[in-house]
Amino acid sequence: MIILFFDAMKLYAKSVFTFCFLLVSFYAAHATHYRAGEILYKLIGNYKYEVTIVTYSKFDGQSIPADRDTVTISWGDGTFETLCRTNGNPNGSGCNGGVVITNSPSIKKNEYKGTHTYPGAPPKGYFLVSFFDNNRIDGITNIDNGQSVNVPFYVEDTLKYPTDLANIGLNNSPELLYPPIDYANCNDTFFHNPLAIDLDGDSLDFSLIVCLQGEGIVVPQYAYPDQFCRANGQPGSTLTINKYTGELIWGTPCQIGTFNIAILIREYRGGVCIGTLIRDMQIIVLCVPNDPPQLSEVRDTCVRAGDALRISVTARDPQATQTVTLSADGGPFRAASSPATFNPTPPGNPVSGLFNWNTDCSHIQKQDYVVVFRAADSYVMPGNPPESAPLVDLETWQIHVIAPPPLNLTGTATRQSVTLNWDNPYPCSSSPDFRGFSVWRKLGCDSFVPDYCETGLAGRGYTKLTTTNISTYTFTDNTTVVGQQYSYRIVAHFSTLSPNGLFQFDANESVPSDEVCVYMPIDVPVILNVDVQETDVTNGKIFVRWSKPLAGAPNLDTIQFPPPYRFDLYRSSGNAFANPVLIHSTPNAASFSALADTTFDDTGINTTDLSWSYKILFYSNGDTVGATAAASSVYLNVLPSDQSLFLSWTENVPWTNDSFAIYKLNTLTSVYEAIDTVYTHSYSDVGLINDSTYCYYVQAYGHYSLNILPSPLINKSQRDCGIPIDTTAPCPPILYARNDCEQFMGQPWDVTEYINYLSWAIQDDSCSIDINHYNIYYGSDSSNLAFLDSTDSKDDTTYQHVLIESLAGCYAITAVDRIGNESRYSNIFCIDNCPYYVLPNTFTPNNDGQNDLFHPFRPHRFVPKIEMKIFNRWGVKVFETEDPEINWDGRDQNGKELNDGVYLYAGYYFEQRQSGLVQQPLSGKKKGGGFIHLIRGK
Repeated sequence: MIILFFDAMKLYAKSVFTFCFLLVSFYAAHATHYRAGEILYKLIGNYKYEVTIVTYSKFDGQSIPADRDTVTISWGDGTFETLCRTNGNPNGSGCNGGVVITNSPSIKKNEYKGTHTYPGAPPKGYFLVSFFDNNRIDGITNIDNGQSVNVPFYVEDTLKYPTDLANIGLNNSPELLYPPIDYANCNDTFFHNPLAIDLDGDSLDFSLIVCLQGEGIVVPQYAYPDQFCRANGQPGSTLTINKYTGELIWGTPCQIGTFNIAILIREYRGGVCIGTLIRDMQIIVLCVPNDPPQLSEVRDTCVRAGDALRISVTARDPQATQTVTLSADGGPFRAASSPATFNPTPPGNPVSGLFNWNTDCSHIQKQDYVVVFRAADSYVMPGNPPESAPLVDLETWQIHVIAPPPLNLTGTATRQSVTLNWDNPYPCSSSPDFRGFSVWRKLGCDSFVPDYCETGLAGRGYTKLTTTNISTYTFTDNTTVVGQQYSYRIVAHFSTLSPNGLFQFDANESVPSDEVCVYMPIDVPVILNVDVQETDVTNGKIFVRWSKPLAGAPNLDTIQFPPPYRFDLYRSSGNAFANPVLIHSTPNAASFSALADTTFDDTGINTTDLSWSYKILFYSNGDTVGATAAASSVYLNVLPSDQSLFLSWTENVPWTNDSFAIYKLNTLTSVYEAIDTVYTHSYSDVGLINDSTYCYYVQAYGHYSLNILPSPLINKSQRDCGIPIDTTAPCPPILYARNDCEQFMGQPWDVTEYINYLSWAIQDDSCSIDINHYNIYYGSDSSNLAFLDSTDSKDDTTYQHVLIESLAGCYAITAVDRIGNESRYSNIFCIDNCPYYVLPNTFTPNNDGQNDLFHPFRPHRFVPKIEMKIFNRWGVKVFETEDPEINWDGRDQNGKELNDGVYLYAGYYFEQRQSGLVQQPLSGKKKGGGFIHLIRGK
């Protein structure tokens, strides 16, 4: 049955091939001769698409009767459809006749449109929509050595359906505004841009690929145009495409000819590729005494939505007798509202044009808009008839439309809070992509003015206060601290919303608002110092200092808050100020002038093991006015390492600590001396002696942003000591292992024990200085290693592992220093057995004490079991065993002696390998078969 099925499949394949060959042969004589083309698609309903196949064909001579009114499209879901040509005038066939663009060379543009409704999302995640026809034009220089007429023309698009379709949405293909036929001139740089725009706002990625003649099948003997030129004596020729704009530059065409390239355009939405399109394009290279016109340079720019963008471009041709036609196209001209305009002067030399775009909020998007200015000369090649062959210069211009800033931000400070307000409505709040505002804050006033194109606040030192965007036009900051000044700014946010409304992508930010700088009134005390002065478990001491409020507007209103006044000092262990206790109250002051700045020495506390936090409450006439922010002491932690100590510290204070001085005890003078200043919260003291004690404290220097408060604020940590110890493990060794298998491959090996020989080396001398010994690890596989043994010294770098039944296993070595630090595993080295199991082909069971039993040649090794069956010449089983020794005595399964003759066997033996038991055929044959001569004669 298997053979019949195979033959049937061959017959079927042969029939299909014959049918296809006849079909191709039939169409070859009647097929359109294609120059270029692509497929475009639009979503017009739920899973319903309108697709346009656009082709450019030859239309003269024998190509005229081959012109197609209809073509066949593959929809990618297993269905095909014949589409009618829709451009040009009706030609009596029920379709239209297309449009002839030029007669010499003959170029006709054809459009075939159709609609299709898919049954649902595809199983593979995409539908491959494709168009195939049998013949390109003849003489394409870089395809099949110019024999291109019999090379099929093929283009395809992928309609992708992401698994998270509800989060991404369906898609339309980009529109390609410039045709895929263009002229180049020998030794002049060639510029082209397909001018792809994506009305969905997706980002596009452009790359060059080899032209196709079928799905996944490239055309024969293809060379990119620059490769062709380099192979023909122009080593500097290059062909590049800008992956973001699609601008193609060929520097430079080397000879007259027709070249085809393919451009792959990928669409991305939210980082997901949601579609691809292939354009097959033709470049007609002339070698004529003509130079292309020259366009003035246009620099990429941005514009704030609501502003007008106007520029003038000019072009001139080196040949004074020629005229230049100037045009422009691109995304801004296709905008749904307030599209751009371009008004060129009539063709001339020079010629100029004015671009004007009154932008609005609907134009805001993350991707740049692309505009291409095109200057074409009026060159005509002599001939009968004369041939129009204009040369072109392009300028590709990228425009980024950004969101304008929120306007007129104000800030009002109240007791320990700031209320912000800005203009309502925001100019672009009606945009469907508007996602609200974020609020940002920075210490101190910040008067920077954003560049015109600068969006967001990244890298400007601001902190975002809103965890999610807000839709209101006011915000209250309740996290302010008395004694600080704050700069605030507002940023507007935009993004595209997924169809289900759950996800956002292509997010972008507005220009930030102007700043508002807010002074926090000092109507409550301001804490200035939490300074550790004594380090002790029971008799520690911390100096606490604060300033009193300032009287008068906008600070403390002494009329509203009359005397008597007093301060209460609260303390809490740790930095978080949890569960505070009252530790001190000042006497009542009968007037504000009698209320002096206050200090307090907090004694009898454990400053060795704990940091401490403090807060001061302020009272007026027995009622609470407010409190300082909490402030903690600086707490130092010293961690040991090899010949070094790592210092780190923490604090929670309302002011800003700018720098930290590191003080170290000089054991000779018993004085702490400054050894360094750092601007982070850590420090490594290196070059120390292990097992020696070193002591430190950190002194912080800080300030408030209001310059009326004292500066710098100096506060010390507690003192802490550490002892450097060796915590660094040596480097892992490099291991090698071997055994004697190589000497005994394919032959017996008569030993009572097996040995694996291990040797290793240290990969880096700097890691081996304090190695004491090595540990050896062994296991049946690389994931099952266990301790096996240790060496006596660092000089022992070999080891013999003696085994009885098997050599297979895996090893690793570690290096151990004198402290006991152990390195990582070396490379894991696995070694295998070398099994030996060979059967003789004769034995003599005649009870003479020699060769009476059939068994393998001895000693066999590393074979724990077999599966063997022995048959007589009629196929009757006479013996069966799993014993590797076999020991067949020439009797059948009933104990009857068998006659002399040839017996057959079949089966397998099982090698003991490092990976487990491995089945092998007996006698090495595929099915494990062999024969045995049973001889009883003496």
